[in-house]
Parts: sequence; C-alpha cells; structure tokens
Amino acid sequence: YRHAGPPGTIWQKRAGVRQRSVESVVDELEYLQNEHGIGHVMWLDDDLFKDAKRTINLYNEMVRRNLKLTWDATNGVIAAACTEEIIAAAAESGCIALNIGMESGNPEILREIVKPGTVKSFIKAAEILRKYEQIHSSVFLMIGFPNETFSMILDTINVSREMDLDWYRASVLQPLPNTPIYDSMVAQGLIQDVG
Repeated sequence: YRHAGPPGTIWQKRAGVRQRSVESVVDELEYLQNEHGIGHVMWLDDDLFKDAKRTINLYNEMVRRNLKLTWDATNGVIAAACTEEIIAAAAESGCIALNIGMESGNPEILREIVKPGTVKSFIKAAEILRKYEQIHSSVFLMIGFPNETFSMILDTINVSREMDLDWYRASVLQPLPNTPIYDSMVAQGLIQDVG
C-alpha cells in the first residue's frame, strides 16, 4: 500500500515491506465507498498475494463489512500465489480482473530472467482462474529475450493456449538501463550502453 494513509493509520513492517493493517486498509476502502461514492479500486501491488493469510483476511474483512466495491489487480499477480482459497476469497470480495505476469512459457528463459513462476504454476493458476467467470483473467507475455529462438517463442504461445484464459498481452522486451537484463545484454554486446 504505497500511499500515506489517513491520520491514525497503523503500519506493519515485514522484511523490507511496509504494510498497513488489514483493518486500516478496509477502513479506507469503506471511507472511499461511503463518503466519496467510489465503486472500484485498482490494487497497484507487485505482490498482492504474497502473504496468503493476510490476503484472505483482507478479502474476508471486505465481505464482512459488506463493501460493494469491485476491484482489479491488473498490475499483475504471481501465478504460484493463485491458490483456490485466495482466488475464492478474491472473487467473493469483488475481484473482476487479474493479470498473471508470465512473460515466457519456456523454462530456460524463465530461469534466465529469474522469474518466480514455472510452466506448471502458470497452468495451475489458469485452472483455478477458469472456475471464476466473473474474474477477467489475462496474461502478460514478452518476446525478444536475448538468445530466444522461434521454438522458445512457440513454447510461450503453446503454454498460453493451454492456459486458455480471457486475454493475452504480448510485448517486445525493452531492456531498461540499470536492470540486470540490460547489463547482461550490454555485456554480451547485444545492445550499446546509453550511459
């Protein structure tokens, strides 16, 4: 939760991540709904489902307080965290859209980019998400990784087809300065350092 909360906000700190209490977050959601007529929120969290217990408590508290909000996590969620229990709680609390950051369906590329997902975890997440028609499920895909072959790109396409979700967003790799992939590509002579 990236912005400063209302006065009296209680923050919790966990391994380098600063979090507000579940009660504080739901207090704010309730305030936004009741005082400002907000009907939808977008979670901009890189790892929204990381703490399963906290995540489920958050969604259950939203339901307990009878919030009528819808929400999405279109910034992306980690496939391995998409468990039956979390997705069921998400659906009940108003989730209407999730994105899975897959990037590649090729195990070699996934290892090279140190992706916290596997083909198996992507397929499992898709199996769970297909049970919840009210959640529009999409996948982020990327092509153009260093040394990626056409066969590796086909792996990504085939895994996507097997996942059989609602939408796929494909983009071409854009290595940004000061990232490991950028530094690796400069070292390999694949791109020039822009300084």
